[in-house]
Amino acid sequence: MIEKFGADGFLENSWVLPPGVVEPLRAHVDVTPQGWIADAWPVTSDVAVIVQPWVDEPVDVGSGAWFVSSVQAAR
Repeated sequence: MIEKFGADGFLENSWVLPPGVVEPLRAHVDVTPQGWIADAWPVTSDVAVIVQPWVDEPVDVGSGAWFVSSVQAAR
């Protein structure tokens, strides 16, 4: 999941990434053996290149407002 926060710290938008994106992200964030991203990570320029195709607005890595994490559905 990609999350974008506003200047007020509240979530502005989020995008769910397809499962296949986890593998390319492994080099940049901690991923569990089960394929979950551990914790939330600021989006760097390397991560932005990987996730940008699934985000419908430009990812501004300099803003500090963008994070990548896992989404887990409630059971």
